[in-house]
Amino acid sequence: MTHMSRSLRWCATAALSVAFAACDSAPSDPDSAAPSPKIGAQTALLGAVPVTNDVTGQVYDAIAVEGGITWDDARAAAEALSAGECTGYLVSITSTEENDFIFASFPEVVPLIGNGYWLGAYQDPEASAPDADWSWVSGEEFGDFTDWAPGTPDDGGVFGDEDAAHFVASGGGPFGGSGVDWNDLNRSETAVGYVVEFDGSCSADELDELLIDVMLKRGNGPRSINRRSRGKVAAVVLSVADSGAGDGFDATAIDPATVTLGDGSDPDVPVAANRHGKLMAHWPDLNEDGLRDALFHFNTWELVDTGDVTDETTELVLRGLTTDGAAFTGSDEVVVK
Repeated sequence: MTHMSRSLRWCATAALSVAFAACDSAPSDPDSAAPSPKIGAQTALLGAVPVTNDVTGQVYDAIAVEGGITWDDARAAAEALSAGECTGYLVSITSTEENDFIFASFPEVVPLIGNGYWLGAYQDPEASAPDADWSWVSGEEFGDFTDWAPGTPDDGGVFGDEDAAHFVASGGGPFGGSGVDWNDLNRSETAVGYVVEFDGSCSADELDELLIDVMLKRGNGPRSINRRSRGKVAAVVLSVADSGAGDGFDATAIDPATVTLGDGSDPDVPVAANRHGKLMAHWPDLNEDGLRDALFHFNTWELVDTGDVTDETTELVLRGLTTDGAAFTGSDEVVVK
């Protein structure tokens, strides 16, 4: 696996790396036992954390693709997002509740510019009518629920046959409404992203693996934060190996009770707690170098309520102390939606 890196601004006695990701559901509880301190070397960025529907247990993610992506390439990319029993595919939507959950979790599926994100509906190329012979890539029954924009599917594009589905704003256009509909589009055209659904029960370890896969497919642009989210923002600190000159950093030595995220001036937001009151901090090996890093989660609504995240926010700052009292701080770029 190839790891991505980029320059980030730091103020610390040792070099270290941080990245942010956004999600809309509570992550898995941290490990019950604290790991032994170790140090690593790689720098990596995370993409959006997969979102779990607490009612159905199904897991989703929305993947933005710089420069756009065709439907066939999106299908292949979604199916490549797998970890153990947690396997990905372009989303199949079979109820109003599922459709609404996806749009509430990922408002970016309907962008202001460009075709909305791909979903997993496609048509037999030999179909005799625009609304005939549609299927879901998952094999689920198509037609029990649909949310086509008025007058679609219609094969009405400039490229002729339109045999794949993507999201559009209610009313059929990028400025046509505040909700989400579906539209048919030629599979050779590009959309700005795709929604992936994960089959099976995804474990905490598998979700960690998916974070890395998503990171690699999203590229290394600024992380997106949705101000309307009631979910979490994730911050990662990667351990850095000591070359022998005292330039290493052990991320597992961070004291989670001291860690905050925000605009760098009080009040910043502390690490969130799970329903049992335990801080959402754990130390997986995120960059697969055999060594452990730090992963923290923060409540998005707290960042908004404290004023740390506004429409003008372009950067978030992570601060804290190690268990021996050494202070560290780091910042990363964000885009607020």
